Amino acid sequence: MRMNPLLLVREIASRDFLRFSKNESLINLVKEMGRRNVDRALIYRGESPEGIVTKKDIVTKVAMSRTRRYPVSVLHASSVMSSPLITVKGEATLSKAANIMIEKNISSLPIKEGDEVTALLTKWNVLEVLRTGSTALAEVMTQTLVTVKDTDSMLIARKLMVEEGYSSLPVVSGERRVVGIVTLDEVLNALVSLMDVIGDSSSKISLKNITVRDIMRPLIPALSVEDTVGAAASLMLEKRVRAALIMSREGSLAGIVTLTDLTRYASRIHV
Repeated sequence: MRMNPLLLVREIASRDFLRFSKNESLINLVKEMGRRNVDRALIYRGESPEGIVTKKDIVTKVAMSRTRRYPVSVLHASSVMSSPLITVKGEATLSKAANIMIEKNISSLPIKEGDEVTALLTKWNVLEVLRTGSTALAEVMTQTLVTVKDTDSMLIARKLMVEEGYSSLPVVSGERRVVGIVTLDEVLNALVSLMDVIGDSSSKISLKNITVRDIMRPLIPALSVEDTVGAAASLMLEKRVRAALIMSREGSLAGIVTLTDLTRYASRIHV
């Protein structure tokens, strides 16, 4: 365990984060997130940050009952943003900030210097710090697994993400062989492809016809229970994937390690 418990969030948080007006269209926000290869944006009212939109917010709220009455083309960023913002001071330690993210069930924290938001700390930033972590994955991984079948509708994966809070799900075949992983990113990409029809009567049918196999990531290189936190952090950053699958010595699926698992690990490192 090599993470410095005194490391301050201002030293690792991203200063080049996406800022977006609350009155801009949701479609434009999704396109800009894709262009910038980011999964969230701070939402502003004039010069003041008012909320945040993450990919999870979009996956959760688009096509839900409150927004289904309207075509996605007329929705604004404010339609799906989470507010009020939970912030942290720049002099907070990383372990303290990680603990706030776990306790509040959020995936990022705007960093304030005085009254100004100057940076954004995300779980991806936490991974950067953990690249050299030497703790075995067996100590931090999630062992109680929920999987989806490759033949399941995408809506089943989305429901598990929305209602149970999963951001990544292992995908198995009919023979229970692990064939891939599906995350919030793939579900959002599928929603984006149908944004023009979400809100009309055909949207439910169109979404239901998309299977997990259609959108999943083919199996990424798996890790073993003996591999380290650093190996998982490096792999997830390299592949830009929210989780890594952990295999047992016998070759079966032993667990999964996620952004949240690694952030929880970071939160336990105290002075």
